[in-house]
Amino acid sequence: MRKNVGKFSFLALLNLIVFIGLFQAFQHPVIYKHTLGKISKNYERTGGWDNYSIDKVSKPYLEITEENFERWDADIYNCIKEHMYSTEDGCYHKVRGAFFPLFPLLWKATNTGYTGISILNYFLFSLSIGLLVLYLVNSGPFDKTILFVLLLSLPSTIIYYIPYSESLFLFTMALASVGLVKKKYGLYFTGSFLLAMVRPASLFIFIAILLVESLFYYNPVNFKNFIKELSRKTIPFLSGYLVVIIIQYAYSSSWTTFLDAGKFWEGGFLQGIKSISDWSEEGFALSSFSLFFISIPAFLFALFTIFKRKKIMLYLHSGKNVNIDSNTFLFLISVFYLAGIFIFTLLTSGGNMHSFFRFTLASPPFYIVAILIFNSFTDKSYSKSLIVTFISIFLLILFLHFTTFGGSRFGFSFWGMYLFIVNYLYFIFRGKLNKKSQVLLLVSLVLMNLIWNTYMLNIFFSNGWIFT
Repeated sequence: MRKNVGKFSFLALLNLIVFIGLFQAFQHPVIYKHTLGKISKNYERTGGWDNYSIDKVSKPYLEITEENFERWDADIYNCIKEHMYSTEDGCYHKVRGAFFPLFPLLWKATNTGYTGISILNYFLFSLSIGLLVLYLVNSGPFDKTILFVLLLSLPSTIIYYIPYSESLFLFTMALASVGLVKKKYGLYFTGSFLLAMVRPASLFIFIAILLVESLFYYNPVNFKNFIKELSRKTIPFLSGYLVVIIIQYAYSSSWTTFLDAGKFWEGGFLQGIKSISDWSEEGFALSSFSLFFISIPAFLFALFTIFKRKKIMLYLHSGKNVNIDSNTFLFLISVFYLAGIFIFTLLTSGGNMHSFFRFTLASPPFYIVAILIFNSFTDKSYSKSLIVTFISIFLLILFLHFTTFGGSRFGFSFWGMYLFIVNYLYFIFRGKLNKKSQVLLLVSLVLMNLIWNTYMLNIFFSNGWIFT
């Protein structure tokens, strides 16, 4: 264990150093012009908030500065860090109730600026991936290292390099997951309690737990035991939500601060799909991958689990064992979470897919599902994986063919989607390769992933509409 921790720490630091080195290299006009500048353009935002223009221009990356990290949700979190939920200061007081307080409190406790909290976020992210790999993966050191490096560099990981709450969201769920696996309720309680205080999206995890507990543990003969186990798993969440409500009330004098914030978004809650769109081509491409390779499969699996519960139970249970193990429980609640996000987006977005990839590909359940699928591969798995891959690619092609948004499907803006497909194929089929080939392909993949993530960070710096 100690040897793996040291190795993972070194690889995480190396990954960050290479990322920063690449980003700084693309700041130089000559380097940018003869490399990335040949196939891509960067965003440039001009004008004020109410009168602006965002255009693609041939220019090198912006510098890494405090001011450039002060974008979108990062600015709102900073506002909460400074003023909590008081309505007297005027900064984002209408919407900040939709943002939970744990990340701003952590940021305040560290006494760092935008750059400092971004670095801390990255290391929280790498620590979380390390914990999940070490405690959930059943394979040997080589497989664990391959998976750790791959997950650390995926084309959606840019979200963990900026002052957003995703890193803390992942870390707290990693703690709760380790608590479940090691059967340490105190650790599970702490992780779940803090998880509920990070993001409203934790409600989908809470609902997923209720569903899985009801599907697989409900027993009218032993109803008291069912209620006891359900309470043990859900009380930490309810306690966390209660603390959030109390904190928001203490500063806003309103018990409904979170609900009130939702009234300031246009369009209402339930919306029919008007047209498929996004805030950016890059986001649309990544969300398209998530839709057909992650979200729809999760939704179908969740439906199958609900309607074929007895068949699933027979498959999962062996002998007189009436309980599913902790890994299976984590897998199921993660799948239900991803299905829930898909349903919620389908019903409320009106067809606009903005930030959908952020809520799926940059979510703790996504990593848990990936890691636990990694555990389950056998020789029989590959033929099934080929069928699923073919169907996903076919549906993705049809979707992109009949959807007008996004322009050319072969422009650099879609590179993130293609990279994710290549990462997916490597993840599924790398076991067919020898170790040397696996390492060489992984190094190439990581380099391409990091280049893409530098491009995404520069969009964020440029105040482009990539994610909020």
